[in-house]
Amino acid sequence: MSRKPRRILGRSLEDFLPAFMALALLFGFPSLAISQKKSEGGESKKPAVQQRKKFDKNAFLLWMKAHRASPALLKTFEKEWAVGPDSRITDRVLRKLVPEYRKCMNEIETGAPKGVLDLAKFLDETKDPYLRAHARYFLARALLDEDDPEGAVLILADFVTKDSGYSLLDGEGAFYIGYSLALIPDAGNAILNLKAFLDLYPDAPERYRANAAQLLAELEAQWDSPLHAIADEMKYCERKLKKEQTGKKVETKQLEIVEKLTKLIEELEKQEQQQSSGPPKGNQQSKGPANQSSLSDGPGRVGQLHGSRGVKSKWGEMKDRDRKKIMNEVQTKLPERYREVLERYYRKVNRGGK
Repeated sequence: MSRKPRRILGRSLEDFLPAFMALALLFGFPSLAISQKKSEGGESKKPAVQQRKKFDKNAFLLWMKAHRASPALLKTFEKEWAVGPDSRITDRVLRKLVPEYRKCMNEIETGAPKGVLDLAKFLDETKDPYLRAHARYFLARALLDEDDPEGAVLILADFVTKDSGYSLLDGEGAFYIGYSLALIPDAGNAILNLKAFLDLYPDAPERYRANAAQLLAELEAQWDSPLHAIADEMKYCERKLKKEQTGKKVETKQLEIVEKLTKLIEELEKQEQQQSSGPPKGNQQSKGPANQSSLSDGPGRVGQLHGSRGVKSKWGEMKDRDRKKIMNEVQTKLPERYREVLERYYRKVNRGGK
C-alpha cells in the first residue's frame, strides 16, 4: 500500500531524511540500508561510516578547570563518576559554573513561559560544545513535554548529528528521536531509528531500552497490516484537529480515510463469504488482515521531563503586552529554524494545549 510522505512544519519528511536517519547514516548501521546514491558506473555508493563519539571525562575535567570549578566541585564530580555517573552529571556541573545556563534551566523546570524562548536564544548564541549539547537536548524535551513531537524531532536530529560525545545524554536523545517519530506518527522512520538506538546504545538506561523494544515490537506488528496506513492517517487528522488546524486539507484527508475504510470492509466481507462457502479446514484461521493486526492507541508516554509544569496556566495569567513581547522576540531574535518551531510551541500554549 502506497503511503504519502508526511510533512513537518510545511516541509516534506524527505527534506529531513538525513537527520531522521542520522543514527543509521552517521554510524553505518548495516541493517538500516536505505536507497543509496549510485555512482556513474551504477555501483551503490555507501555512506561514510564514523565511529560513535564517546564522552571524554578528562576533557570535561579540563573544561571545568578552565571555568574555575572549585576543588569541592571537582571532588564531587570525581566521586559521582566513581560510583557510576547518571546522565545528568554534566548538567549539574554546567548549572554550577554557567549562570545564564542555570537561569534558562530553572525557567524550564518551573514552567516559566519564557523558558523555551530563553533556552533557544542561549542555544543560538553559545559556541561552547558542552553548553550547546545540553541546551539542545533539554529544548527538545521541553517541546515534547508540550506534545510537539514534530519540533522535538528537528531539534534532536541536530543533537545526535552535531552534539555527540559532549554529554551522557546521547542514548536518551537517540531514543527520543524514534519515540517522537512514532507520535507524529511516522512509523517507518520510527522503526529505523529505534532499531539503531537499540543497536548503538547498549549502555543506555534500561527503562529507555525496554520502552524502545516494546514500542518497536508494536510498530513492526502493525507495519504489514493494511490498516496501518489508515491508522496513521487517522492519527494525523486527530493531531491537526487537536491543534484546531481544520480546513480543506484535513476535510479531504478525512474523506479519503472513509473511502479507504469502506473499501477495506468490503474486501474483508468478501474474504469472509469465500471462507464460509468453502469446506471447513479444522482449526485453520483466516489469514486476513483482521486476524493479523492489533492496532494500539500509539506509543505510551515514557514520562515528561519535569511533569506538569503549568506553562499553559502561567501563560494565561500573563498580561497581553508580556505575551506579545515574547512572540515579538520569537519572530525577531531567533534564526528561522528555531523561529518556526517556537512559533508552533507558543501557538499551542496560547490555545491551552488543544
